[in-house]
Amino acid sequence: MPELASRAREYETLGFDDVWVPDERLLRNVYVSLATIANATTRIGLGPAVTNPYTRHPAHTAAAIATIDELSGGRATLAYGAGGGLDAYGVKRTNPVRTLREAVQIAHMLFQGETVTYEGEAFALRATQLDFAPLRPIPVYLAARGPKILQLAGEVADGAIIGGFAEPGGLKYALDMVGRGIERAGRRAADVDIMSWLYVSVDDDPAAARTAVSKIVLASLITSRPILDRIGIKLPTSLRDHLDARGWRYPTKTPEEAARLLPDHIVDAFAVHGTPESVRERLRVIHACGIDHVSFVLFPVAGTSTAGLARRIAQDVVSPLSRG
Repeated sequence: MPELASRAREYETLGFDDVWVPDERLLRNVYVSLATIANATTRIGLGPAVTNPYTRHPAHTAAAIATIDELSGGRATLAYGAGGGLDAYGVKRTNPVRTLREAVQIAHMLFQGETVTYEGEAFALRATQLDFAPLRPIPVYLAARGPKILQLAGEVADGAIIGGFAEPGGLKYALDMVGRGIERAGRRAADVDIMSWLYVSVDDDPAAARTAVSKIVLASLITSRPILDRIGIKLPTSLRDHLDARGWRYPTKTPEEAARLLPDHIVDAFAVHGTPESVRERLRVIHACGIDHVSFVLFPVAGTSTAGLARRIAQDVVSPLSRG
């Protein structure tokens, strides 16, 4: 935990706006980690990216993040997703759209300090409230790649986290889905903050940066199988045959093996990689698509560190962009 605190302080010093902590598999407890970050910093926002409504009741999640918000002086954000890898614990990912809708509704009501009676299909509350006064209505984001949950984000959430699209084809598809939800709910576009969740590697050696992101790109390609046509991804016959033969299972390949398997247009569709200059240009294009801000998921090249990559992005990518 001392290393986590030190890294969070450095990210804050570098000028990043938020730091996100994953809540998946059996990583260190997300709320202990967030409390550590809250105590180590004074300005930077923080939250789980992302938690799910299957392993904790949404009321318990609301109490946990409201505690982090209180501890940090109002810097927390709650980000929900449908959850992955739950089969390992015998947890069934049942009707994620309905379940996420109810989780977001419960969070919003509890963050208002209301006493809530709620009868949903997935969750119920009976005259329930937070047993402490929340500082404020904490923003609730939904992370998604598929059409139904992206539309749900536009309909009920404060923000949409677009997962893993790095080219206009994927981003425009996702923005259209969020927009449909906004329209269906009679909301304004300004009611929903749009974040792009980007897999990023920056290095003076473009080939090394491409290799660093290739395994996560292969995983993203596999999990995006139902929407590849919608985002304009055409698979070479050899790659499709390779994936069909392996049942489109999560890859066990090394980054180097994945890099050899994937053509450039697929790597570019799911990740931002290359020299600082090329990454800056990609970010300009992403912003022009209508993205409010981005979150960097860091993939350092072999022999370098995540902390070093964060410094490189802050100094050689973000700082020049902010100067215009």
